[in-house]
Amino acid sequence: MLKKVQLLAVVILSLAFVGVGLALAQEGDPERGAQLYVENCAVCHGADAKGRIGVNLSQDFPSINVDAFLKEAISNGVSGSRMPAWSQANGGPLSDQDIADLAAYVAGLAGGSEPVAPAPTFVPQPITPPPGVTGDVYAGAIVFAQNCVVCHGEQGRGRIGANLIKNWPSINPSAYVRATVESGIDGTLMPAWLDANGGPLTTTDIENVSAFIVSLGQAQSASTAVGTPATTGPIGFGSGMAILAIIVVLIGAALVIYYRRA
Repeated sequence: MLKKVQLLAVVILSLAFVGVGLALAQEGDPERGAQLYVENCAVCHGADAKGRIGVNLSQDFPSINVDAFLKEAISNGVSGSRMPAWSQANGGPLSDQDIADLAAYVAGLAGGSEPVAPAPTFVPQPITPPPGVTGDVYAGAIVFAQNCVVCHGEQGRGRIGANLIKNWPSINPSAYVRATVESGIDGTLMPAWLDANGGPLTTTDIENVSAFIVSLGQAQSASTAVGTPATTGPIGFGSGMAILAIIVVLIGAALVIYYRRA
């Protein structure tokens, strides 16, 4: 009986070491990270990574282990800033592998080994503005795709940011949305986008994107193309490790049952 228990322990420990080995072997793919950067980070940190709404990423980071520092910041966000938590474990859209790839790319930017990824081109379909809305809704769709879709999702249905398909609490929804975009919302991740408030958008940009956002609540918004949402690729490393852990537990339980019956 003792030998059976010892054998069981060896099997379980071996499986555990396999899991640990996979965890230690996780590496980021900077080429894939470049695409993820374009889809998720360029809107705030700039296509050249030199800062926009967010900080300059083409710099040396204050950490001995830059890769671990970047993974922590991307996964959990940065307290007291507009940087949200991007990991799926924290309610974000990115897997652990996505974050590892991003960290590898950004670390390469700081070291000068990774070229800046090209920005995507957005071509929205023609849009019919709702009655009473001022501003160029078509131009606003482009502004939305280039600046808002990363957080608020395709057609404004929410991602890191809020769902914009709703009735706005104002007699003049366009003015309400415009003021929110211009000045941001204190205590949230929503920054001020107006250039006069430190953002990258002009008054005309905000007038147009506000018109588009209000139009999202209309029936025709369902067929509006506003850009391509970020992709997270295959099952992330975190999900794979969770599956591995379940397999280890199930195998261990099966072995325990087998040897008790033997």
